[in-house]
Amino acid sequence: MSTLSVTTVEAVIDAVREHGRVVPHGGLTKQPLISDDPDAVRLDITGLRAVTEYEPDEFTFTARAGTRLSEIQELLAAHRQYMPFDPPLAEHGATIGGALAAGLNGPGRLRYGGLRDFVIGVRFVDGTGKLVRGGGKVVKNAAGFDLPRLMVGSMGRLGVITELTFKVFPAPRAWCSMRVTCRDLEDAIACMVDLVGRPLDLEALDLEPPATLLVRVAGDEASLTTHARRVGATTGRPYQLLSAEEDARYWRAQLAFSWLEAEHYLIKVPLTLRTLPQLDRAAERQELTRRYSVAGNVAWLAWPARRPMGELDLGGLPGLVARGPTLHGASPFVGALQNTAMPFAHAVKNALDPRQRLPALA
Repeated sequence: MSTLSVTTVEAVIDAVREHGRVVPHGGLTKQPLISDDPDAVRLDITGLRAVTEYEPDEFTFTARAGTRLSEIQELLAAHRQYMPFDPPLAEHGATIGGALAAGLNGPGRLRYGGLRDFVIGVRFVDGTGKLVRGGGKVVKNAAGFDLPRLMVGSMGRLGVITELTFKVFPAPRAWCSMRVTCRDLEDAIACMVDLVGRPLDLEALDLEPPATLLVRVAGDEASLTTHARRVGATTGRPYQLLSAEEDARYWRAQLAFSWLEAEHYLIKVPLTLRTLPQLDRAAERQELTRRYSVAGNVAWLAWPARRPMGELDLGGLPGLVARGPTLHGASPFVGALQNTAMPFAHAVKNALDPRQRLPALA
């Protein structure tokens, strides 16, 4: 498979029109999501790199798809703004286009929502080589088909993303986290149910098996410790506040998946608190390292690359292989896949890519 690097939108258009099969990619931080079609040309879009518009007073920015998340975060931080959905793998070179195409969010999704709640505009080249625009560059957009959200999790199958517009939020003055020690998994789930049902404005709520909760709050430095202790007391369980340095280090490690060992796949599994126990039982039987994020709505599992993917048991749930070695000839979708939306997906795929030049749907 040959690789073609592009630096302009016109070059993307030409590449799609001139090649029978095209596989777009960004910073290669989520390798299993990239099709390894041997007959396709890999289209490296990391040369499409710049923040083209940024209006701090309007809380929006527009960037080319190959722009690194770390560059955008640095620019936003200079104006005390941030992307609350916590896009992961920024320290590994992830791009804004790759983040949208993969549809992955971090722990901060808990309070404000995910990527799909913040993307307001998109430009992409479809499978016919046509430049398509959807949404706009202001928060209030015209009605119509929601192309920006459609591209979330599309993994290059509907078009080559070239430019994106996001809304952002003011960054909190400070964060504070605590470790809450529960008796067991059942008790930890009960504690999470209680916490999310209260008006506590939690920034993040993660679970480290078997029974340790990581709770994060934000606010003004002067009152933050008092607020954190109030949240800790609300749990009715033993808790320990983290220092500012420990807080920053812990959540940075979660966004980098530092706990994932080498030669392991990272698997994302959508959950509810009701289905979390069945997944945890399956993971424990297979001796898998795992983390539960967004108040138990997302699981991250480590699967050894040396073990056949067909042996993976997700307790009857669907999953997505998001990070690790290339999946040669295999789909990144694993587990009990739900196919109820496939007729609609194929209709959209055929409309945007009638010649099937882009990666196929699973």
